[in-house]
Amino acid sequence: MPILPPIRFVGATILREGELRQRSVSIAAGRITRGPLPAVDMSGFLILPGIVDMLHLPPTGGDAAMRLRRCRVAAAGAGITTAWVAPHWAWDGGSESPESAQDFLHLLQRGSAPDLRPALRIESGRSDTTARLTALCDEIRPELCWFQNDLARLSDLLQHDPQRFAQAATEIGMAADDLALALKAATENRRDVPRHLCRLAEHFDALATRYGSIGDTGGAMRETHSMIGASLAACPAAHSAAAAAGAMGDPVLLSAADEDRLNDMLRSGLGDAIVSDGHPDRLARLALSLSGADLADLPRIWAMLSARPAEIMGFADRGRLDLACRADLVMIAAKSGRVEATISAGRLIHLGGVARARFAAASLTGGSRIAAE
Repeated sequence: MPILPPIRFVGATILREGELRQRSVSIAAGRITRGPLPAVDMSGFLILPGIVDMLHLPPTGGDAAMRLRRCRVAAAGAGITTAWVAPHWAWDGGSESPESAQDFLHLLQRGSAPDLRPALRIESGRSDTTARLTALCDEIRPELCWFQNDLARLSDLLQHDPQRFAQAATEIGMAADDLALALKAATENRRDVPRHLCRLAEHFDALATRYGSIGDTGGAMRETHSMIGASLAACPAAHSAAAAAGAMGDPVLLSAADEDRLNDMLRSGLGDAIVSDGHPDRLARLALSLSGADLADLPRIWAMLSARPAEIMGFADRGRLDLACRADLVMIAAKSGRVEATISAGRLIHLGGVARARFAAASLTGGSRIAAE
């Protein structure tokens, strides 16, 4: 996918330096630049920094190559230009098996467009897989890892709601009986979990891998994770967990998958960034709805999708439309709120709607394969 030629987008409302402005934005050689370049009229559009998604879940179903293709298309169509894609290292035999996660990560390549980067969600109860996990991390060197405890939730379903448990097993890609046996084995080994997590944490520290936890159910659980170095709190399930993270200086990542909880957390002043958590298509729409009818709050909300996650991950070259940053742009039709164009490192990876006609008029679409087509 070739880099777009030097070009200047004019007539749009752009987000720069924390303000919405009627300004132009120029790109060349995959970077934000300046200068009198050939112009493309993007009046009626918002041009915003590309979304940086710290918890991007790959789709289920199909082989690893198919899942990766679908992942790229979904990210591009949602305006995501950088994402840490985290397959689930969980139960044997299903789509969330260690083998499935390993196959997916082997196909993932850094530097593509969009920039999909390696991450892992690790079922905390799988204390029997420490050696396999550390070996994979040595090979893949994931930049983000997450501790996720589904054992308690699934065990509760098994005991109290067999029908929903069977449905959960189907979603994972396992027979209910097989999943029940896996949960039984994990429960019998639960005394090994603290040692397992500590060994993983030590290994992540040695690899300079960032790590955190998903779905902490209270302040005590967040404090425990923070004590072993899991300093990122994703999708907290309780105010007390988010408040504890904030008190300890741990970034709190709110889930677009649960808008009610997200809104509640924001009203309480909790939250540093927003992650897709399996729903990338909700991110842009959610940001616009949270910004008010006049979009007065859009600079603050959009920073939670772009500048702040880039800052948390130590990426100074993205999340902003500043001079010399990567040319990561999202173009949203102001009236419909739809993402109509996404540019990642200067490459056009998604195009539709009115934006397609604007780009075609400037001869910017010929010969390039666009992810959403």
